[in-house]
Amino acid sequence: MLSKSIIVAFSKESRVEDKVPQHERDQTQANTASFSTVFLRDACDLPGSVDYSTKQKLFTTAQVARGLEIYKAPSVIRKDGQNFLEVQWKHQDGSTHESSFSEKFLSKSCSLNGRMRGKHFPREKVFWTEKGLIQGMKLLNFDYYAYLEGNSTFQKALKALNKYGICFIHHIENPLQNPKTQVLTEANAFSWPVAKLAKKFGYIKSTFYGTLFDVKNDNNAKNIANTNLFLPLHMDLCYYESPPGLQLLHFIENSTLGGENVFADSFLAASRVKTNDPEAYEALKTMPITFHYKNNNEYYYYLRPLIVEEPYLKDPDTGEPLLKAVNYSPPFQGPFEMNITSNENTKLFDDFIRGMIAFEDAINDRANQYTVKSPENSCIIFDNRRVLHSRLGFTDCNGGDRWLMGCYVDGDSYRSKLRTNLS
Repeated sequence: MLSKSIIVAFSKESRVEDKVPQHERDQTQANTASFSTVFLRDACDLPGSVDYSTKQKLFTTAQVARGLEIYKAPSVIRKDGQNFLEVQWKHQDGSTHESSFSEKFLSKSCSLNGRMRGKHFPREKVFWTEKGLIQGMKLLNFDYYAYLEGNSTFQKALKALNKYGICFIHHIENPLQNPKTQVLTEANAFSWPVAKLAKKFGYIKSTFYGTLFDVKNDNNAKNIANTNLFLPLHMDLCYYESPPGLQLLHFIENSTLGGENVFADSFLAASRVKTNDPEAYEALKTMPITFHYKNNNEYYYYLRPLIVEEPYLKDPDTGEPLLKAVNYSPPFQGPFEMNITSNENTKLFDDFIRGMIAFEDAINDRANQYTVKSPENSCIIFDNRRVLHSRLGFTDCNGGDRWLMGCYVDGDSYRSKLRTNLS
């Protein structure tokens, strides 16, 4: 049985929305909307519903929904230059409560597009080729001290990360000139420049590599990153239940021959598979890939598909599901465990392989890759759920050295800063 509802009429001015998509246009152009009474009571943020200090809810949805009634006829009052709908409720236990909803809140709540505004920023995203990234490069480079000291520069870096999934920080202090940062330890981790950059987003995501990690050539390496070998395009820690949202790499020394970094936009590749072969795209969303790390007395393991779409969010212009993440990490991929025998869904596996070939064709196309020999005392920050990274092989036969220091930031922390700075 549907809950009871309240019909709300809006002033013409409050109904104006920018770029309203066709699939929502009929609803948003109307001057009335019908809201569930349970939704309205549950959304109340006045004292008695939400604690003033903690901003946390003081009731459960089921608690107020049970036997909920409208105690008095709703009314509209004018306050602070806008209209408010006021409703008095009666609960099952006989208690009453008054709620007040601004016309702005009610108008925003009429459509999914409105409800998601200020929480997600899909319209700003650009799926890039090498040419497209180079064209946007002026928006992607920032000074280290301005980033740390000025909120305006940090906001621009957030916009760059949301739009392109990558940005570049320059003129970083040399940690080797600081007596506290000669050798990385857990005790001095937060004194290093890369940690200072990461802390602007919130907390650093510690992993089994530590708070920070060195990337150096090691003859007894437990990770391919610590060799001088070619490292193919990949994402980090896909074998974690919650892979990091951002990765930061600080180039302390980078004077070897070779060792250029290569980046590619996995969202561009995924979108091309969707356009050219929808059936293969569906398989890439469905077929689980085995990701694992089994070395050095550690065994991490997780099954997840290549492509993950947002389960509830739609593109505000097309109504299509939004891309949420891509999971691609060949060096840490284990044997497939689903749909590989004749009594399973072999068609799904065949479609998946066709989609994987198309995906790899896209990311390995040089026109879709950005290659850079990062200067020393610079840092690259990139979205680990979107941007693939690679490293070309290198040699120190010229007497050069290569030392990177990195760390991770959770996607939740990054998106929190997006919302508080860009809304």
